[in-house]
Amino acid sequence: MSQMRYGDIFRAGFGTPLKEESGVWTYEQLPVLYFVFRPTAHILLPERRIHDNTIAEFYDTVEEEDFEKFAQVAKSKTNLCVSHLFVVNRASEYHVFDTYDPRVRVSYTSSSYIRYEIMEDLLTKKATIQEYIEKVKNIEKCRPPAERDPNFQLRDNQGVALGEDQTFMLEICKPEYEDDDDDNYEREPDYLDVFGGPCHAVISGSVEIGADFGFEVVGGITYLTHDGWYVCISPEESCPGVTVSAEIPPKERRIHIHYTADGNILMSGWNSDTYVFCEWVKSSCGVVYVTASDDAILRGGPMKLAVIRGQGSE
Repeated sequence: MSQMRYGDIFRAGFGTPLKEESGVWTYEQLPVLYFVFRPTAHILLPERRIHDNTIAEFYDTVEEEDFEKFAQVAKSKTNLCVSHLFVVNRASEYHVFDTYDPRVRVSYTSSSYIRYEIMEDLLTKKATIQEYIEKVKNIEKCRPPAERDPNFQLRDNQGVALGEDQTFMLEICKPEYEDDDDDNYEREPDYLDVFGGPCHAVISGSVEIGADFGFEVVGGITYLTHDGWYVCISPEESCPGVTVSAEIPPKERRIHIHYTADGNILMSGWNSDTYVFCEWVKSSCGVVYVTASDDAILRGGPMKLAVIRGQGSE
């Protein structure tokens, strides 16, 4: 039995590939073929956009889970579905197969943040399944080193050392955007900020903020500060973020600053494999969180910041 589903065209919102022509809504992309284990089919919740534009073929027992057979079915639907891959779903697990070599697959779970990027990249052929397999195999190579530098000295983005009496902004370094078709468009900077007192850090889009960051060296350790407060990792165990404290933070909440090859900085937990990442909530603001998640590393890596010296701090 097959079932096809599209997202509500009125819910699809900005960026939907649905287009109207002469009163008829059409979808330019072929659907993705899913083979779904019927007893756990409720996992495919309708509000999850990753499941939009799909055709589902259901199977009822684990014994029917024959990937070679699924590949043959996918090949028979070449003009009806995306031809180079298909997805097998059982419970919270998803496996994306190469239609022409079902021995090649990449897997993720329903809680994996990177599932959207995987499907988008594979469908648009920005990456192959094999390339994702290699990424996962070499995940530790993508994780920046966390060793402490005993000769660490905070510098601005020009490589000039800063003094403890000088202030600066932390600008988020962003990759070149393939979507920017207008060569004359100049992207405005985004910044890390903390809104007043012991609040969590946020990322603020296209807003000129004050140079409120500084640092203090205590016992040979450089502590980042914001408006006189010590910047540190928040105490939540489940999903820690970045916050500030009136007191010097204990070792387990201390932030470790690392320099990248291009002279910008990353932040991590002290001598740990947790790094500081950012996630845009909407175009003008976002959140900052701390994790050791492989998903976060694969999605683009830790938040990279440029230290921009404030006016009057020369």
